[in-house]
Amino acid sequence: MNANLNSEGGWCAKPDLSPRELDCLRWASQGKSSTDIGAILGLSARTVDSYLEKAASKLGVRTRIEAVVVGVRRGLIAVD
Repeated sequence: MNANLNSEGGWCAKPDLSPRELDCLRWASQGKSSTDIGAILGLSARTVDSYLEKAASKLGVRTRIEAVVVGVRRGLIAVD
């Protein structure tokens, strides 16, 4: 999982994640399912999945777990 590393081995610029993508990533980092996140944010589970897929794509990874890890490593989301 070396997504978006520059030639010196450091992270490239932060991707432009939308507020909803960040919200969904934060809740996913807390172990919430798409259904749970949807209930919290007033969205359908499918919409949550879409936001997480877009966030993962912007972060250069394929799964929501990878997206959470990269988001934490880059300081985009904090884990309590």
